Amino acid sequence: MLRKTRVPIAGLLVVLVLGVFAPALRAVAKEGMDMMKMMMAAKTPADHQKLAAHYDQEAAAARAKADLHKKMAEEIRKMGGALFSKVHYDEHCDGLAASYTKVAEQYAALAQAERDMAKEM
Repeated sequence: MLRKTRVPIAGLLVVLVLGVFAPALRAVAKEGMDMMKMMMAAKTPADHQKLAAHYDQEAAAARAKADLHKKMAEEIRKMGGALFSKVHYDEHCDGLAASYTKVAEQYAALAQAERDMAKEM
C-alpha cells in the first residue's frame, strides 16, 4: 500500500517543484534572449553604452560573490575544527572566489569593449 502512494506523491512533488521554479527559469532564459537581441541590435553609441552598463552590473555582482566567498574562507580558517578541515570548505570557497573573480574580469572586459565600440561610432 505504501509503495502505491509513493508514485502519486512523487508526481505531485515534481509538479509542485516545476510550478514553483518554472517561472524563474523562464525569466532567466528570457533575460538571456533579451541580451542576445540587444547585442545583435546594437547600432548606436547609446545601445553599446546600455550593454556596457549591464556588463558593469554583472561584473559588480560577480565581485560581490567573490568577496563573500573570500570572507567565508577566512572565517572558516579562523574557526578551524576537525569537520572543516575534513571537508575542506575553505578550499571550496577559495575556488568559488577565484571563479567569480574571473567572471567579474570577463564582464568588465565586455563592458570596456562595448564602451570602445560606442566611441568608435
